[in-house]
Amino acid sequence: MKVNVDRDMCCASGMCESVVSEVFTIADSGEVQVNDAAVDANIDKVRRAIIECPTQALSLSE
Repeated sequence: MKVNVDRDMCCASGMCESVVSEVFTIADSGEVQVNDAAVDANIDKVRRAIIECPTQALSLSE
């Protein structure tokens, strides 16, 4: 699975990072970074982060 981030919609609130820091981090630039290698191992938390994203900027694809 791959996480997609709509950079135009993302407000970098950090909600995704608080749910699953193994996958999401907020860079110093304020941009969300995704650790693609950790997505599958944390898929349930990733799905929760997608649901809780305040701007709906996250999605999953295969």
